[in-house]
Amino acid sequence: MKEIIKNKIYIRTLMADIISNFGDVLYYLAMLNYVLQIEKSNVAISIINISEMVPILCSFVIGYFADKNTKRVKTIIGTLVIRCVLYLIVALAIGFTPDLMLVVIISIINFISDILGQYENSLYYPISNRLVNNEVREEVMAFRHSLMMSLNVLFQAIGGVLICYISYRKLAIINAGSFIMSFLIFRTIKSELVELCDEKALERKKDSEKKPLSVLIKSLVAELKEAVVLLWKIPNIKETLTTIPFLNAGLAVVTPLVVLCMTRNPQLSIVNAEFTISILAISQTAGRIAGSALTVSVLKKLKLISTLKITMILLVIMFSGMIFQNLYIVIIALFLTSLCTGCIDPKMGAIIFNNLDENRLATSFGGMTTYFQIGDIISKGAFSVLVLFSEGITISIFYFIISLLSLVMLLVKR
Repeated sequence: MKEIIKNKIYIRTLMADIISNFGDVLYYLAMLNYVLQIEKSNVAISIINISEMVPILCSFVIGYFADKNTKRVKTIIGTLVIRCVLYLIVALAIGFTPDLMLVVIISIINFISDILGQYENSLYYPISNRLVNNEVREEVMAFRHSLMMSLNVLFQAIGGVLICYISYRKLAIINAGSFIMSFLIFRTIKSELVELCDEKALERKKDSEKKPLSVLIKSLVAELKEAVVLLWKIPNIKETLTTIPFLNAGLAVVTPLVVLCMTRNPQLSIVNAEFTISILAISQTAGRIAGSALTVSVLKKLKLISTLKITMILLVIMFSGMIFQNLYIVIIALFLTSLCTGCIDPKMGAIIFNNLDENRLATSFGGMTTYFQIGDIISKGAFSVLVLFSEGITISIFYFIISLLSLVMLLVKR
């Protein structure tokens, strides 16, 4: 922990990320409240969710271009300025009478901003690689994850209060201001970062030259194949990459599955339905925060593959609780599963950082983000179909079998 605090450049970049994240959380809450004022609010909410989801699905492509960038620090600063301008435009537009077309325009601006945000994060991977030593990387990543998740909960609470008293235009201006503050922080350390992180720019210059579309697509495919090959060579990463989609698939449907069971059996809830849903959300969030925090100390020596096995066992127990309609088992297992997941993230991130060339980090992480997100979407899609024809217990048995098979596959390492 002392090494993290002493690393002034890393702390400043972390502060810049925290400030811009506050603006994003605040704006997202404001948008969800804003669309409730128009007639077709369900269509508007769908548009906003799509604008938030598509950039995540494009993570691999964004990472590919980030790895080819020869002026990472300058580009990060530039994206912050552009995002500030975009939300000043939103502040201007959001003052008009709310309607669906205005939501579409604002969502497009939000989409562009999110793409730039993803690009900015991808550019930061090699910078982070040089700012942190391999020996303390897992500890640093665990600290960052737990801090960001804890602050995200706090930001949502603050945002919930602010949207009651501040106009949507002012909230958009606050978001724009958060990017300016991040920009100013980066400006204070620009020279140190350029000297530390862009010294290999000339080596990457040939790779970053413009290419025809057909050549670009071939290059993207080749990069993806090579990234997969390099990832596959890392010890225990095969089991991790194979199992995590099934883990995420199970966690993605816990809350809607409990809600479905409560609609059929109102007696299933703890106190009432609203309290039960809140407890589920709190258990999942608190578990992830605790997992990341404990990775810095108690769980530091626990191996990744061991953590993954424990997590899958807990997932099987959680769906067993759903089958037997025991919410106490579900909530406890959900908390412990989320705790292990919060521990897995920094461990896996540290392994990848320490084993891959820094000029392939954004491509690799982007590919994994897209890969894991598709798994979530497939799971939610399957649940949406199953809920039309099956009862909650039947769906619970379906996910229990998938989780159990995933656990067996992990144990036999095939």
